[in-house]
Amino acid sequence: MASESAEQVNAQEKTSLLRILEEAEKQFSERGFDGVSVNEVANAAGVCKANVFHHFASKQELYDRVLGRSCEAFAGELDGWQLQGRSLAERLAQIVESHEAFLRRRPHGTRLILRELSAGRLDGSPVFPLLQRNFERVVGMLAEVADELRDGIAPAQVARLVLSLNLFGFQSEKLDERRVALGALPSRDEARRQLIDLILHGVLQR
Repeated sequence: MASESAEQVNAQEKTSLLRILEEAEKQFSERGFDGVSVNEVANAAGVCKANVFHHFASKQELYDRVLGRSCEAFAGELDGWQLQGRSLAERLAQIVESHEAFLRRRPHGTRLILRELSAGRLDGSPVFPLLQRNFERVVGMLAEVADELRDGIAPAQVARLVLSLNLFGFQSEKLDERRVALGALPSRDEARRQLIDLILHGVLQR
């Protein structure tokens, strides 16, 4: 019985920790580090303030963990991308589609990272090495088929273009929904197809 009780306590702690991290991610993404108190995170997670400090020594430690968790989530996403034996065009299609889907699944984490980067806090930030590692992995996926790239085009530049366009699309999604409704933009699926076509073939008629 004592063992079962200990397991139950451990499971409850894991559940409360997950709720704290999820609520902190949401609130930090919406209002930034200075705009959120530990009390607000605790209330939103349905725990007491002491419970938050049981897991984290300070608000800064909580914030750093939430940032790291968001980056680690994308690293896990990269682990699932099956690109072996695929051409450059196939890899680009997979990267665009999978990255876009990930951004939609993790909107709060994405906004939090973008907020951190836009504030220019890269020196000493725990998030930068993780972001750099993720970016280098995407570059590596394209470098494997670099012989298909036009001379003078680096895999890193292609990776930067693809990820940046997806992130911009994520940030302007609400505006794009209005434009699609007005007929000024194609549907999401058609826009993705055109994006890949633009990257592969440019905009000039041949």
